[in-house]
Amino acid sequence: MRRFWTSQSRKEQSSARRKWVLRASVGTLAVVVVGGAAAVVWLAWPRMSLHPGSGALAQIGSFEAGHVVSAQASFGSKTVSLVDRGGSITPVAALPQGTKLRLVVDIREPWWMSWATGANRVVTATVITPQASLVDPVVVAAPGQPVAARFSRPVRKIEVISGTADPVETLKRPSAKVDLVRSVQAGQVGDLEVSAAPDTWESLRPPVALSYFGSAGSSVPMMLAQPPLAEGAVPVSSSISLSFSQPVASVFDNRMPTITPVLKGAPTPAGHWSEPTPYSLEFVPDGPSFWPGESLTLDLPDPVAPVSTTPSGASSAPADPTTSIPFSGVGGSVLRLQQLLAGLGYLPLDWSAAPGSLAASAASDTEAAQAALMTTSPPGSFAWRWNLPSPLTSLWQPGVDNVITDGAIMTFEQVSHLNTVGISNPLLWPTLIDAYLAHRTDPHEYTWIEVSKNLPETLTFYRNGAVALRSLANTGIAQAPTAAGTYPVYLRLAFQIMRGHNPDGSAYADPVHWINYFNGSDAVHGFVRASYGFPQSVGCVELPVPVAAQLWPMVHIGTLVTVLP
Repeated sequence: MRRFWTSQSRKEQSSARRKWVLRASVGTLAVVVVGGAAAVVWLAWPRMSLHPGSGALAQIGSFEAGHVVSAQASFGSKTVSLVDRGGSITPVAALPQGTKLRLVVDIREPWWMSWATGANRVVTATVITPQASLVDPVVVAAPGQPVAARFSRPVRKIEVISGTADPVETLKRPSAKVDLVRSVQAGQVGDLEVSAAPDTWESLRPPVALSYFGSAGSSVPMMLAQPPLAEGAVPVSSSISLSFSQPVASVFDNRMPTITPVLKGAPTPAGHWSEPTPYSLEFVPDGPSFWPGESLTLDLPDPVAPVSTTPSGASSAPADPTTSIPFSGVGGSVLRLQQLLAGLGYLPLDWSAAPGSLAASAASDTEAAQAALMTTSPPGSFAWRWNLPSPLTSLWQPGVDNVITDGAIMTFEQVSHLNTVGISNPLLWPTLIDAYLAHRTDPHEYTWIEVSKNLPETLTFYRNGAVALRSLANTGIAQAPTAAGTYPVYLRLAFQIMRGHNPDGSAYADPVHWINYFNGSDAVHGFVRASYGFPQSVGCVELPVPVAAQLWPMVHIGTLVTVLP
């Protein structure tokens, strides 16, 4: 059977093709129109962004575009998490003022846009945390008026310290002017420490001093010094601030005070005076200036009435007008003194700085660095240089002034051509630090004398931990015994006519050779006796003259003499 295919006519086929093309074109156009509209909507829709905000680290713009998944701020090697509080980005931990931060915020896009933009997007920004500083450290208020602190920008958080730390206060609204004292009286003087921050999520800076005066009708201006001069000691490199109840120009007529040392020959503090405010002067030293034990005088061009404040912040009555105010340098650390003496070989111990500490680094090789370490006692350890007997080693105690330290100080002073007055010498610290930086070590061997009153009495001389001399000796009789204890040699004479009185009241005037005074009038010296080894003197330790001559050149100022009980 023959089969036939049926088909449309050419005309019909052509018409069908035109209809299909038309439908396809309409569909494509619809897709283009819809897709284009979506693209326009996506491009025009507000995107999330960050910008600095008031009361927040940053504000989020166009919140409709998504929500925050996570956020953090980084500065240096530190990272702090951030939280979104209704479009305000704030840290979970306090941030320092004036710090440049990099903010990184991870955003989750809405579902209807994630097909085009992705599920998450990261927004970054760089901001600097706001900072506020005290504008004027001196306030002069009329009687009955408040004492107000003025800041370089409005603050929200403030702490005022007046003797004891007060709670940190959060202000209801930011303000560049904050009342610290409700009402001041005429002649009232106060001293406060103030710290403030522009936002509650910022940390407070170290407090700065603020002095205030209640203006009075007296023609003599009041003066408040920081640090207190008459009541305390001034740190070695500290500046000195003077606040007045009247403008400086009217107080001293544009003349400046001077600072002079009391001790003749002591260095005059180098530095310069400035006028930070119309009511204050400040002396800034060029380097370490106010050394421990040093007495100085602040000389003023015209009289002022000095006032001081108590730890609670209350003011004392103004003192009588004066042009001269004495003060002194702050005390140094005994432990640091011992470290320096050991480092220069003046002690029978070595000292090593702890690895990684400032004292172990090259950064400590300046006078300013050593002056700073003078009160901080850097970490380290002592070790005995030799195996010495316990009557000497038992006297040592790090960080505590003791006779071993006193002897070493006197030796250093004698080597450095200073008065051998011990730790109170105002030139001790600057000279010691200079010697330490120059590595000028003790030119002597370390020496120690031990006197035994057990019969037969003996004297044993140690040099660098070893016995260098031993001899029979005489100590004081029962009526004038040689006092037990340890004492540094403070005076040495090759010859002297010793004068005094015997226990029976009779006078003596004896020629004596090779003398080492160690305790008042008691000395180790040579004296001719028929025999030695038992009490015969009136307090001194006597040796055969040839032995004393051998001993004398090996002893020096500061050599310790221990008289055993």
